[in-house]
Amino acid sequence: MAISDRVLILVTLSLLLVLPLAHSYRILGINTSPSRSHVIVQDALMKELARRGHHVTMVSPYLEPEQIPNYRKITIPLDSWATDFTKIIFENTNSRWTMIQLMPQMLQASTITVNKTLRSPEFQRVLGEPEGYDLLITGITTDAAFGLSYKLGCPTIVVFPNAPMAFVNDMVGNPTPISTVPSIMLGLTNPMSFTDRIANLGGFLFDEIFALVWKYYQRQSYEEHFPPGQYPAYEAVRNNVSLVFLNHHFTKGTPRPYVPAMIEVGGLQIKDKPSPLPEDVRQWIEGAEDGVIFFSLGTNLLSSSIPPELLSAILQTFRTLKQRIIWKWDSQDMPNKPSNVMLKDWLPQDDILAHPNVRLFIMHGGLGGIAESLYHGVPLVGIPMFGDQPINLAKVEKEGWAYVLKHTDISVETFSKAVNEVLHNPRYRENVQRLSTLFRDRPQSAMETAIYWTEYVIRHKGAHHLRYPGADMNFWKRHSFDVLAFLGLVVFVIFKVFMFSCRLCCRRTVIKLKRQ
Repeated sequence: MAISDRVLILVTLSLLLVLPLAHSYRILGINTSPSRSHVIVQDALMKELARRGHHVTMVSPYLEPEQIPNYRKITIPLDSWATDFTKIIFENTNSRWTMIQLMPQMLQASTITVNKTLRSPEFQRVLGEPEGYDLLITGITTDAAFGLSYKLGCPTIVVFPNAPMAFVNDMVGNPTPISTVPSIMLGLTNPMSFTDRIANLGGFLFDEIFALVWKYYQRQSYEEHFPPGQYPAYEAVRNNVSLVFLNHHFTKGTPRPYVPAMIEVGGLQIKDKPSPLPEDVRQWIEGAEDGVIFFSLGTNLLSSSIPPELLSAILQTFRTLKQRIIWKWDSQDMPNKPSNVMLKDWLPQDDILAHPNVRLFIMHGGLGGIAESLYHGVPLVGIPMFGDQPINLAKVEKEGWAYVLKHTDISVETFSKAVNEVLHNPRYRENVQRLSTLFRDRPQSAMETAIYWTEYVIRHKGAHHLRYPGADMNFWKRHSFDVLAFLGLVVFVIFKVFMFSCRLCCRRTVIKLKRQ
């Protein structure tokens, strides 16, 4: 080989090694949500960014067993809370009024986790590192951490695990037409009737009140860590968010208008290629001649807190089935467990649903689980508990691939009917597989979309040109109420002048007639 050829090869290899580093960024992620499913969505993005060569630090309450080059995990554990929360949910049925009463308490509690994280020595050491960061990515409950973007001198991206709510929309000025976008708390679906739209106005007002209460608690927490005078005001850093990723997609939710800073990445946590299952889980699923039913109430609700009478009805139904059941169960044992049930305290949900032997998913209506079921073509029995779960499942039921059952209505008869209906009526699987094709049909995967826009924001130093001008206007200006008021005043003045002129002309005419 000639010397010139060797030199060319060395130069080429050097460029291949150096070029990725030229576009390698330092990214800090923080998500203090007590709901692990929310953290999973953001964590999926953080891990993929690390795989693409970026240096990623992720701070959350949950341990991460997976080891990835360039990915550093800082775990600040939560205080114990889930058991009590689950019991409150089960004891108070699906009452919206009860959930409304609990919301101030829940919103105040959300600041406890972010306060604990920001004060922790582990996190303070991260902030003290001299290299700094090129981007801050936060989750749903970390408004109070937005001051970090000012402290670190970098832009912010928010990962929201749902369709946008009022307190997310106003970060970037995203519009919410009341006539076409159902409130997340009401369970309405489109097209809305006249009475639905009246109810939706009430839901819109509730969302706005919720946003005010949310920002009240988050502002208090923000000012503790980023005192006024030393840092920008809470509203200023909140309105400086560059981009919001939504774990939502128009094929599984209401189509709605978006400003450029709102990006749909529904199914962000879903892998293009499933990871290998734990060996015992794989054998259990593949050894089931009649298929497998997957049962999970998500990360917030503990199955061991299911009231005894409900648990008994579920177990009696499972004993009669030919299918095997794999159940996310959080304690060491289950009373009277049937032989066809496997218990695990943590399960790779996306990877299990990807297995072709899974026939049915029994779940609570979380948006992440619905997206994974839709992607993999698995029909549902839905048991909604709180929050957005009723509206999520209402839409899925309307689409024809879920049987929805209130947990207060569960008995041996009702639960057995729901499970057997979905297992043996082919329309449920046919509908979900048809809709799965729609959900998958995109110009880019959710992850590729998120990676592109993440790097775009860094490359363009916050991408301020994406910002919608309405985000910097108050409510009255954004909806042109000031202009309408001015025009109304002008019309009123013109009308008054016209009426005055008419009266003046009439008087003069009367005076002339009298003189004649």
